[in-house]
Amino acid sequence: MNFNKLGKKIKNRRNYFFRFFSELPLVFKILKQKSYFPEQERKSKWVQFIDNIFWLIKSNEANQFYQLYGLDIVGSKPDSFMDYWHFMNSRNRLNKINTTKAQTILLRDKYLFYQYMSFHHLPVPEVFAFMHNGELKDSTLKSLDFSLLKNKTNYFIKEIDGECASFIKKIRDFNHFSQIKSSISKGNYVLQKGLTQNFEMAQLYPEAINTLRIVTINNNDHIQVLSVLLRIGTKETGNVDNWAKGGIAIGVEKNGFLKKYGFYKPSYGTKTSIHPDTNVVFEKFQIPNYQEALDLACKAHEKFYGIHSIGWDIAITTEGIMIIEGNDNWEISLMQACDRGLRQEWTEQGKLKAN
Repeated sequence: MNFNKLGKKIKNRRNYFFRFFSELPLVFKILKQKSYFPEQERKSKWVQFIDNIFWLIKSNEANQFYQLYGLDIVGSKPDSFMDYWHFMNSRNRLNKINTTKAQTILLRDKYLFYQYMSFHHLPVPEVFAFMHNGELKDSTLKSLDFSLLKNKTNYFIKEIDGECASFIKKIRDFNHFSQIKSSISKGNYVLQKGLTQNFEMAQLYPEAINTLRIVTINNNDHIQVLSVLLRIGTKETGNVDNWAKGGIAIGVEKNGFLKKYGFYKPSYGTKTSIHPDTNVVFEKFQIPNYQEALDLACKAHEKFYGIHSIGWDIAITTEGIMIIEGNDNWEISLMQACDRGLRQEWTEQGKLKAN
């Protein structure tokens, strides 16, 4: 008898049951959340409960996006949606096949990302300076005097490996920079030129750069688009379009028109067909240069040949289409909420890569 295997099996089973019972209280909280589609016929509470228990059994996690996915509606199909736990593990596994971590660091480090993309003549916002533990350097890492920032206005300071807008400050001028300088005296930050989105995109919401999230996949050396959504800022988010801070996420049709509804994170609301601050009707709005943005994302992915999937953040600016960043650790939940259930397509990707 292999006692190591037996011990591992017992440990895994114990961990499964521990997680199951720790996640169970979330199920009851989920059932109390507001429906995103109250105008449609909803499943009974009992059926919703069964849905969530089955999801918990299969995925070993509560489905916190149950209402956002519209799974409380009669006729919805939970099995068409990918759970986050299995997706995350498969995404990370697929992104490490036939590659090294060197390529993912080129995506995660904003300074290296800028240098690599610039080398390949791909359009990215200029990183004109870099801060390391309070010391200012230029884009070649040569030391600079802070007085050289006196004429710089309307730029961004970003944590070099920050995620979900963990640290982003829009700097108005040198006085503003001086006020926040002490808060960035430790760590690494890039100073990035501000962008001006084009007139049409500004109609959606002018205070933030509204960005496309385009997920591309490398399907046996053929780059293709898997899913697309648009993130729009609101008064809640200020100068960023971050969904986690009160922004709106909307699916995009193949012709570049927005879908009917934009979605809030559950803690900020449910859905809306009109922007709350600008009154733009989403389904009447067409994203300019949409196909060019998709083509650019695919072209950029070619330079990361060893990474299976990348979530690109792309802006439509007065200077053209700009790649803000690429993410190997993109999340599937919001893509599914705004676009469609991706379980079957994503599972097929795993099978293709294995072959």
